[in-house]
Amino acid sequence: MPSKVSPYVIGVDVGGTNTDAVILQDETVLAWHKTSTTIDIQQGVECAIKEVVKKAGLPLGGRVSAVKIGTTQFLNAVLEQDSSKLDKVAVIRLCGSYSRCTPPFLDFPPSLRSLVEGNYGYVDGGYQVDATPIATLNGDQLRAQAEIIKAKSIKSIVVIGVYSPSNPTQEEEARSILASLLGDDYDISCSHEIGRLGFLERENASILNASLRRFAQHVIAGFYEAVESLDGCGLYITLNDGTMSKASAAAEYPIRCFASGPTNSARGAALLARSFVNDVNDNREVLIIDVGGTTTDICALLKTGYPRQSAAFVKIAGVRTNFSIPDVHSIALGGGSLVRAKKFRTSIGPDSLGAMLDKGGIAFGGTVLTATDLVLSNNYTDATITPDMKCSGLSEITRVLEEAIDKVKTRQGDARIILVGGGSIIVRDRIAGVGEIVRPEYCEVANAVGAAVCTPESRPRDSADTIKMGKISGSIDRTVVPQAGHVNDEISKSTSMAIEKCVAAGGDKNTIEIVEVDVVPVSYVKNGAARILVRVVADLTDHKEEQGASSAAFNQQILRKRSFTKSSLLDGFREISKGSSYAPTRRANIQTYRPRIEGDLWYLSELDLQFLQDGAGVLSVGSCGEPYSAYLTCLMALRNGEDITIRRQSTLSDDAVILVAGMMGSPSVYLERIPGRNEVTDAMKGILEATGLDTFDAVIPNEIGGLNAFEAILAARHFSKSTLDTDLVARAYPMVWQTVRCLKDVPIAPACVANGAGKLELFKKVKDNLEAEDLMREACTNQGSLSGMCINPLRGLEAKTLPRNSFSHAWTIGRTIALARFLKQDPITNLLASENGVLLFTGKIISVTRNVAEGFTRGTVLLESHSEINQAVASSGTNESLVIDFENENLCAVLKKDEQPDQVLAVCPDLITVLDQANGAPLGISDYKYGLRVSVIALRAPPVWTTEKGLAVGGPKAFGLDFDYQAVHSTSHVAYEDPKSVWDIFSKGF
Repeated sequence: MPSKVSPYVIGVDVGGTNTDAVILQDETVLAWHKTSTTIDIQQGVECAIKEVVKKAGLPLGGRVSAVKIGTTQFLNAVLEQDSSKLDKVAVIRLCGSYSRCTPPFLDFPPSLRSLVEGNYGYVDGGYQVDATPIATLNGDQLRAQAEIIKAKSIKSIVVIGVYSPSNPTQEEEARSILASLLGDDYDISCSHEIGRLGFLERENASILNASLRRFAQHVIAGFYEAVESLDGCGLYITLNDGTMSKASAAAEYPIRCFASGPTNSARGAALLARSFVNDVNDNREVLIIDVGGTTTDICALLKTGYPRQSAAFVKIAGVRTNFSIPDVHSIALGGGSLVRAKKFRTSIGPDSLGAMLDKGGIAFGGTVLTATDLVLSNNYTDATITPDMKCSGLSEITRVLEEAIDKVKTRQGDARIILVGGGSIIVRDRIAGVGEIVRPEYCEVANAVGAAVCTPESRPRDSADTIKMGKISGSIDRTVVPQAGHVNDEISKSTSMAIEKCVAAGGDKNTIEIVEVDVVPVSYVKNGAARILVRVVADLTDHKEEQGASSAAFNQQILRKRSFTKSSLLDGFREISKGSSYAPTRRANIQTYRPRIEGDLWYLSELDLQFLQDGAGVLSVGSCGEPYSAYLTCLMALRNGEDITIRRQSTLSDDAVILVAGMMGSPSVYLERIPGRNEVTDAMKGILEATGLDTFDAVIPNEIGGLNAFEAILAARHFSKSTLDTDLVARAYPMVWQTVRCLKDVPIAPACVANGAGKLELFKKVKDNLEAEDLMREACTNQGSLSGMCINPLRGLEAKTLPRNSFSHAWTIGRTIALARFLKQDPITNLLASENGVLLFTGKIISVTRNVAEGFTRGTVLLESHSEINQAVASSGTNESLVIDFENENLCAVLKKDEQPDQVLAVCPDLITVLDQANGAPLGISDYKYGLRVSVIALRAPPVWTTEKGLAVGGPKAFGLDFDYQAVHSTSHVAYEDPKSVWDIFSKGF
């Protein structure tokens, strides 16, 4: 029998300047072609496909199974802040009284915000974590928002509801009401279709997506027309995660394609430079630099041939989202970037001629000076560009590139570079911080090669196998309260929902693979709530059955929507409006930065807030939540000219009144049900009333770890007070009674919890602190598992006996991490030196187990060794792993070796923190997932926690661990020292 012949796959990369096409059979490049990206997109794609088929000697359409397109068009539109392609967006939050301290668009770069911010409004609606409504959807409020949107002529609308990924009913209902009020000329999208749990990040992604949808529909329509001559072959768009999407779906969700360019570039570069990548004797960092006509993307390449993935929260064009995408740094630098000669320096970009390079560039007979003109030599350039101008321009390109590379590198030493992209000719052969540069064959079309690569994962196949066109994925991220605790029923339901999404997207239901199932119990709740994440993938269905019908349907869909004609796009190009002009990024010099201290007050700056974020994360020892929303509210206050102050601990009078304030509940709820204005302040007012106090002098957090540090700062600022430089714990603990006050038998009550929507519960008299905890926790669960909290006030005399300089300590930790990043040093090494800490283990997370008992998340995380530090162990054949037990906070770290007794490396009350190995960022237990490469460190506990009573309350036996406390010791054997205050540090020089 004749052997099967693999079909041909066409990969296309549509950049801002050039459109590239390749034909692959298996992994062999048969032909490639590069042409200018045309203004209407379609003509360039059509030309590239026609020419590459011709070069390969194939009959048009003969055995071409699929065209797979990766495009940077959508990302470029945002990076360039192109007003002809970005629509203003109106955001309608279904949130009741929540989230109003952190309005939409707040953390967008200012110039981008000016282009996309249309309007925002708040409407009753949203859900609690247990699926009960926060408030019933209010049709009258929606009608009022519709009138505002009409009056402002905003055509793109985003509806976002609290916990909509778990229950999209209200979002869908709101979209239906708005559509009936506004008509077909308005594009209304729902956030649950765009992103997963994480309210602000999902909202940001939805805004970018909505702003681009009109332009995306035009681009995809052109793609369909461009492939019509290929006898019904499938048309697919490559996505951020390396999977595929039907082109019609990509038109609705262009943000899912944002990072497909870097993914394709990395995959193509790894294939083209496979011998360079696979050099096992060279451990230097490998970076991919893809220089296009408009932008340059830089990412780190793993040994697997895939780009390094980003953390849980990433910024796309300066906007924070929670997509899982390659960790890419993009800059507005390319072959078409405009060059401006100034008196003392030459500037490059950020604007670009893009596809007009071959018409407007000097080297092609035009009049506009571009980066490409600096490296080409012909009659046009020689007559116009002086040698000094060329030298100055190329030096500026190198400077910008070196700065970008410096940001991407995760360790010191010279990196190895794979240089690809049609614009790579503007890059010199010598770059600071780079030891070796490789420009592989076909480097000009590496993106197109990556788009055409058969599968997202390399897998063996025999010669009879046909090429797999790629994978379609479907995912679900929802929070549920299982009936009668039957979580398996909810997992099955979530899996079915993910499969339905995958099949609807074009996946073959007969090839479904479940690649991820994660159940994360919601901590600090007593109703069994859990977050369920399921991801499935499948092979593509028969593309020939899909293509013709989808093309026709898509074109009819476009006709029903707002038009994006070729003439309007041309007009937009000629009269383009940019959101910003070139200005070098100003990076704060962390080495020379000094906090603003005036007398006993420390006035926080934006940089101080950044330091506090990481420092409070380290002291949270795995819990207490990510304080992003509270950080943004602080940021907004500073930018509005308000002062946020921290007061020196020892300066209050002995009879001064201090309130203890913060949040109680689940950190995971905090990320979705963003606090409003009143949770903590209502609880504080309740305590003032209950105690007969008219006023107070300062605020402290119950614990310095995580979000509570920021919530205390916000509460103090609300009342125009200062936060005192202390807390009740000097770290984080799960129970309200695990504080140094309670060690001295000071009662928690009176205590108050409030939901910020008018519901408040006050506990004046209780039997003991354990009962106070139970009552407060039950009230918090009834209020949606997140409440503001205020407990028994204290006086200045007592405040002077509390842990010393807590905010100063968090700030110092955060500054140490930031300074190490700034200097390209190892943040973990520097942190250990600064804090006299101990490195317990470096490895990769290979499993996480979780369960909830009495409202608290209990579980273990298992790490296997992979670090160069442990190579000797690995070579000896001894397997080594680390197990961390946690109960909201990390409790103990136990080393396991083959045929050896377990060794307890550290245990509470010493602080055990898990840090991202690359950048030193602290991770919470909700961040723990397979594949993360981390370092585990331990810091010694304050002596108050190592006393007999301290260990009884916060030591191993308090958490049911069957071993005694043994203090972790660093090699220096320096005695524990109280943290220094910023006043002490800077009065002595720094």
